[in-house]
Amino acid sequence: MKQRNLMLVTGILLSIGVLWCLNLKDPHLLPIRKSEYVLFLVFALFILGAAMGIRRRAIKAILVVCTITLVTTASVEELRFRQAREAIRANLGEEYSTINRRLIIGFNDKAEIKQLVANDIAGVFLTGHNIKGETRQSLTAFVAELQQIRAEHGLAPLIVTTDQEGGPVSRLSPLLPHQPALATVQTDSESSYLYGYKQGLGLRDIGVTVNFSPVVDLKPEGPPGALDFHSLIATRAISAAPTEVVRVAKPYIQGLEAAGITATLKHFPGLARVPNDTHHFSARLTTDKPTLLTSDWVPFIALSQASSSWLMLSHVILTAIDPDNPVSTSSLVVEGLIRSELGITNPLVTDDLTMGATYNRGFCKSVFQSYSTDIDYLLIAYDYEKYYAAVECIQAHRKTQ
Repeated sequence: MKQRNLMLVTGILLSIGVLWCLNLKDPHLLPIRKSEYVLFLVFALFILGAAMGIRRRAIKAILVVCTITLVTTASVEELRFRQAREAIRANLGEEYSTINRRLIIGFNDKAEIKQLVANDIAGVFLTGHNIKGETRQSLTAFVAELQQIRAEHGLAPLIVTTDQEGGPVSRLSPLLPHQPALATVQTDSESSYLYGYKQGLGLRDIGVTVNFSPVVDLKPEGPPGALDFHSLIATRAISAAPTEVVRVAKPYIQGLEAAGITATLKHFPGLARVPNDTHHFSARLTTDKPTLLTSDWVPFIALSQASSSWLMLSHVILTAIDPDNPVSTSSLVVEGLIRSELGITNPLVTDDLTMGATYNRGFCKSVFQSYSTDIDYLLIAYDYEKYYAAVECIQAHRKTQ
């Protein structure tokens, strides 16, 4: 009985090891990234230890071989990643600058991001994990240092972005005063304007140039879907009525712009009718185009015409236009719908490409599809190390064309 239980436990451990090996460096595992490889090796040794206690030689041999294969695969992957990262760092120049000029990335290593800023990365994303331990003064000084690097290299000013919506998504709070969700400011235009202006002044003082706000998705009528863990649009959206969204968001955007901050309309084509959370899962918007034109898209169209705001593209699949690809990767949506049919000329930025909806379908595929469209900027925010994989992928595809 003990042997049977040992074989069962070892088999389960091996199955976990296989799953882990297939998902090494997955964005969901970012919290353990620095020690992930070592942890995996320790886990593999634990499997080997369990396997060595099995008396049946054939089963023991199979388990040992499988475990050694896992270790070898993981080691090769770790080596390949390190070599690719160092190769890109060593060869940063004009060849990579053309790619970098369309990438906005998160970071966690100041020395590393300084090097990329000097090599014409389009922009950086400020959020909780890379401002941890900073004071408002130290963060302001660091952003100023990055801009000084740009000036010394004769490059265009760095785009500095963040998510400071107010309410539950306030990435720079408490360095900046926490404001309630914009959805609560629905009294008059002046209140929305002052809300945006006050927020913009704080962002400008730190050195932010683009705020990924406001949320102009319509407010969902029902409760969040069972698989909605992070989007939670109902807590962030202004209203279920398109005209009300425009009424509140327009003066807010004007307030941001008066303070020198560019706003971002998100998340086109709208998440109100999408039950799944694209942070983790693929999602489809199946509503027909005529309905969307008179509802969900009204704020995006009206506010893009009334401002210089950017437009953020979500990772949902818009089945009425392109049933195969997320909006953030679809030329049919970008060139065919947004640019041509809707006539929106504002800068376009993807939502974070390390989110599950794009990462799980193949990160390389998603990145290159986005890069091949008329999208101005590709965002790689949460799992910032995927910058190297993105550059490697784009460069490889370009060489084959």
